[in-house]
Amino acid sequence: MAGVKQTPRQQMIGIMYLVLLAMLAMNASKDLLDAFIFLEDGIDVTTKNFNSTNTSIYTKISRAAASGADVAIEAQQNALNIEKLSNQLFSDIEKYKADIIELGGGIDEETGVPVGKDNQDVGAEYLVVKGYGTELKDKINKYKSNLISLINPEDTSVINGIEKLLATPPHIDYENVESPWENGISEYLPLAAVTANLTNIQSYIRNSESQAINYLLENIGINEVKVNKILATSIAQSSYVLQGDEYSADIFLAASDTTQDPIVIVGDYDIIHYENTGEINFTGKKDTIPVLNGMGRFKVKTTETGNHTWGGIMKVPHPNPKRKGEFLSYPFVKKYTVAAPSAVISSDQLNIMYIGLENEISVSAPGIKSEDLKVIASNDCEVKEKGSGKYTFKPKRGGKIEITVFANINGENKVVSKQTWKSTSLPKPFIFTPGVKYGLSSSTSLATVLKQVGAKPKYGKSFPISSTPKIISAEISYRKGNEITPLPKLINGKIIDRKIANIIKGLKKGNKVEIKMQAKGADKITHTIFQKITIK
Repeated sequence: MAGVKQTPRQQMIGIMYLVLLAMLAMNASKDLLDAFIFLEDGIDVTTKNFNSTNTSIYTKISRAAASGADVAIEAQQNALNIEKLSNQLFSDIEKYKADIIELGGGIDEETGVPVGKDNQDVGAEYLVVKGYGTELKDKINKYKSNLISLINPEDTSVINGIEKLLATPPHIDYENVESPWENGISEYLPLAAVTANLTNIQSYIRNSESQAINYLLENIGINEVKVNKILATSIAQSSYVLQGDEYSADIFLAASDTTQDPIVIVGDYDIIHYENTGEINFTGKKDTIPVLNGMGRFKVKTTETGNHTWGGIMKVPHPNPKRKGEFLSYPFVKKYTVAAPSAVISSDQLNIMYIGLENEISVSAPGIKSEDLKVIASNDCEVKEKGSGKYTFKPKRGGKIEITVFANINGENKVVSKQTWKSTSLPKPFIFTPGVKYGLSSSTSLATVLKQVGAKPKYGKSFPISSTPKIISAEISYRKGNEITPLPKLINGKIIDRKIANIIKGLKKGNKVEIKMQAKGADKITHTIFQKITIK
């Protein structure tokens, strides 16, 4: 054994082996072998202590995962896998021990000690001859690989500790003869020593399990940035709000570390790259801005109007002591708007007014109260103020309308905006008859609707203003084949009487009903419109 570096487990096996040889040489009593039983009991206590410690670590990892942090959730998933693998391997070894004891004659019911505790054959028969030792070695090595795969290769101390605990090297006897690992823990050893060896391996499994899950627990918070100052702050969805619009902001707690200042770099960057990856890729000049008490202060003189975007990276020293000199980088992007003094004239009609209607238009000027504004319009367009920056414009004829906005600035009316709008006629309406879809209706349904509700002129859904044309006149007729039969004019211009209803009810499939109507909108223009309905 000289010259071979042994693990504590191998040293214990060697000592046990030498003690056994000495006892056999002295023709020792079988009762002396009970020392192995006591040794195994002591190892079993150590294993239970590891179980208690491991349970506590699993609980801490589970609590950390409950916070929702990705690193903690990943650690919990890995910990659950380790627990499953450890319990399975521990259980497998427990079965090996039970099988060996059974081969040796079972347990003495009076003493609770294996009957064949001095049997030097059953251990090797089971582990070497039957091959369960090779199976166990493979399981240990696979278990070891699974644990090490969860550990950063740079953390060599943890890896080395697990490798030593779960080592399965060839056995070298006192004559320097090499044999497989499974021979070393069973060959020429009494049953009591073999089961003690297996119990010792179980202890190493719990020890390795403890090192692995403790590593996971420590690494949950090792990369978190430490802070010592918390303050309430807010971020507005827009840094430019017009009067009458809604201002909104997200309010939250922000934290910083006043003991060490981060590095804040701002400059021009590739916006498309940032939108696709979330990373800042500087494309031009960049600057490092001043930092005080953990917070950077950005200032820029505005020279151009419009929307502006700026961004950069905040670099914070890495909290992990193993990564000293490295930084965590946090990209950020912000937007702001620069506007010249001006008035904003807007509506849903895209610079279009309709003749005869009171078109509602909003007028506002940033930084100026609505009561300090005066609005006029050309082309004989009537303007009325409704309050809160709302105005109605009622053009009397078509054409271009110039809207001029004056603002009372320091007692003087100044023109702050001019816009050209267009006034136009109302669109041509169509006839709407409830229940008619795609020009089809049953005769009974059509007669009922026309008698109770009637047909009405309406503007299309795309027309943005709520306005209803007036009916000037309405007629109804029906067609059977090529023969057209006019009916009396619609009563009140829209509702038929019982006689006409009965005629329509008597129409057959394929017959057609035509409604002709004259309707006039607020622009005083009369339209002749038709609706053809086929009886289905």
